[in-house]
Amino acid sequence: MEIEKTPRERVILAIEDDLEDVEILRLALAGHSAQWKVISVQFAKDAILYLGRIGEFADEKRYPWPAVIVLDLALPGMSGMDFLTWARGEKNLPPIVILSYSRLEENRLVAQRLGAKGYFVKSPDLKETAAMVEALLSLSMPPVIPPGQIHESQSPE
Repeated sequence: MEIEKTPRERVILAIEDDLEDVEILRLALAGHSAQWKVISVQFAKDAILYLGRIGEFADEKRYPWPAVIVLDLALPGMSGMDFLTWARGEKNLPPIVILSYSRLEENRLVAQRLGAKGYFVKSPDLKETAAMVEALLSLSMPPVIPPGQIHESQSPE
């Protein structure tokens, strides 16, 4: 079986308990030229089931593999930091980006140490959120290397 390398629609897994924040994320993405689908779960434990393809999340058509994970820190039950701690021990997860109302530098530093690729402070302003989403999406895109050139961190096979 061959895996499609460029899906028509890219997926963001939003681990967010506030449905209004999920809707703001969706609205900000609506103005983006690429096709992005937001799938949200309200609990970190559900995200672990999703990423493990367990239970209802085993349906890959309904729950496709995400290109990026957007994680809130203040979640009921398992916190965002606890999720990051879990994710550190996993292989092949998409980049994880924090989207939180917390402006605490300590949270930013701990999240970075735990492997978060970015940290953004939420804004109720749609224009600010759209700019933030642009930066967030750039973290999920592989670098573009012109044909015939080898990036310094790559070696020929």
